[in-house]
Amino acid sequence: ADPHPSVPNPVATPQAAPAALWAQASAAAESTEVQNAAIAAHQALWDLGVADDPLNPDQAKEIAGILGPVFSVSTLLFIIRIVMTWYPSVPVSRMPWVIAYLPTEPLLKPTRSLVPPVGGVDVSPIIWVAMISFMNEILLGKQGLLVLLSQKEVF
Repeated sequence: ADPHPSVPNPVATPQAAPAALWAQASAAAESTEVQNAAIAAHQALWDLGVADDPLNPDQAKEIAGILGPVFSVSTLLFIIRIVMTWYPSVPVSRMPWVIAYLPTEPLLKPTRSLVPPVGGVDVSPIIWVAMISFMNEILLGKQGLLVLLSQKEVF
């Protein structure tokens, strides 16, 4: 027995599944009921003030101006921590190592509990460098969200 008898099953073979699902999704997206529901939802959000632009271009520029140096310094600190993992006997409580240790350890400690060492090497600083680089590109890259928002014209 079909659990959804009102929904036709257009999939006859496993090979036809992607094409059939695409056709079904396209047809549903083109229906006027879906379009009217989307317009009504957008109007309701607009009336509540939720659909207003949360960031104007000036705010986006300010945030980008703050996040750029934060991402750069964080990346540098985590790269220093990567080098520190190669030398486990580094005295982390002494200068200059404490400068890299104190701000990064609160993030690295929980990451170490989630990701075990690979071949005896702590990979948690590498994970953080990758995440910071990803966020930097998504927010501040050439097509980054904050860059695009800061270039938006206000009418």
